[in-house]
Amino acid sequence: MKKILNLLCVCSAVLFISLTGSAQNLSTTIKVQAMDMAKALMRNDFANFSKYMHPNIIAFAGGKEKMKNKMDSADVAMKQFGVSFKKYWIGNPGEIIHYKDQLQCVLPQSTTMSTPMGDITAETTLVAISMDKGKNWYFIDTNVYRVNKLKTILPDLSPKLVIPPPKEPKFAPAGNNN
Repeated sequence: MKKILNLLCVCSAVLFISLTGSAQNLSTTIKVQAMDMAKALMRNDFANFSKYMHPNIIAFAGGKEKMKNKMDSADVAMKQFGVSFKKYWIGNPGEIIHYKDQLQCVLPQSTTMSTPMGDITAETTLVAISMDKGKNWYFIDTNVYRVNKLKTILPDLSPKLVIPPPKEPKFAPAGNNN
């Protein structure tokens, strides 16, 4: 009887460690891919950036070509007005939810942009979705696509996914040492 209990304890420990390791691997994959997407955005690298865009978001935007045109226009406008990316931070993923053959979670992010008048920092949330068991992730910025719009564009969004309300951007005037 004691051998059976020991065997059960060992099996339980192995199962716990493998499940914990799997969640950590998914979290790492999510963060690495989110940072790759952010780098592509900051470099205006549409080819790399678009691989992280959910197909429904691309369709909603009118297709890849229209999305690329919008991204190029935003890049030109930023340069004209002296706006640049200063800092990009990706937080740790929230609980990963299994829903309708997808993995979903929220991911905090912070973006600081430098302008001639000062720095603007926006703390927002990304919704991360994988349709291939966590190998590849799509990211949707809830600052761009608000929750009510997301539920229309992504009908398979889990009702258990908790998306925090948007925060007001913070502005630090130029010359302010904050």
